[in-house]
Amino acid sequence: MPLSSASTRSAVVLLSLTLPVGATASDLDDAQRLCQDRIREVYGVGKLRDVWAEQIGNSKFKVYGKVKADNQLYPFDCKVKHGQVQSYAYDGPHGRHKDDDSKLGTAVAVGAGLAIVAAIAASQSGDSDKSRSTSISHGRSQAALEDDCHDAVEARVRHDQERWARVAFRNSRVRGDQLTGEANVTYGDRQPHLATFTCYFDNHGRVVDSSYQLY
Repeated sequence: MPLSSASTRSAVVLLSLTLPVGATASDLDDAQRLCQDRIREVYGVGKLRDVWAEQIGNSKFKVYGKVKADNQLYPFDCKVKHGQVQSYAYDGPHGRHKDDDSKLGTAVAVGAGLAIVAAIAASQSGDSDKSRSTSISHGRSQAALEDDCHDAVEARVRHDQERWARVAFRNSRVRGDQLTGEANVTYGDRQPHLATFTCYFDNHGRVVDSSYQLY
C-alpha cells in the first residue's frame, strides 16, 4: 500500500534526526589538519602520508594516515570531535620518550581526560555550596555519555600502553556521577583483552577523568 504524503514527510523528518549532519570538505580538512598537528607535536615525526578523514557522527571525525620512517609506512589515527582531538595513536618509531613530561604535557592531559578539568573547576567555583546532582545525564542520552566516555578511555589506553589500541564497549551503566562497564581492548590483530572502565562526570555531564583495568 503506498504511503500517504504525511507518512512520507514523517519518515523524512525522522531520518534527518537520526543521521549525522553532512560534513563539508572544509570540515574534513580541518579534522585532518588537527590530527596531523597533534601527531607531529606529540611524536616528533614529520613525513605524514595518505591522510584522509571520515565523518562518524555529528561534528565527529576519524582521521587516518601513515608516517614514513626508516623507508617504511606506519599507521596513525585520531578522533576529532567539535574541533578538538579526543584521542590519537601512532604505531611506529618516533622521538618520544616515555618519561619526557616536557613534551607530553598536552598528551597526558588529553589521554587521561583531564584537559578540561581546570576550566570546569573555574566554571563551578561559584557552585561549591550547592548540592551535587545525583544524575550525570542533564538531558543527555546514555548513548551520548557513552560516546564521550569511550573517547576518554580509548585515549587513556593508547597513552598508557604506548601503542595503537581499539576500545569497544560491551556494556555500561550510570551510577551517580560515574559511568561504568566492561569493554574489549584490542592491540593490532591480536585477541581482545577484557577490561573494566569508569568515567567520572562533572555536574554538567562532561567527562573530567577516566580509569580502566585490563584482565
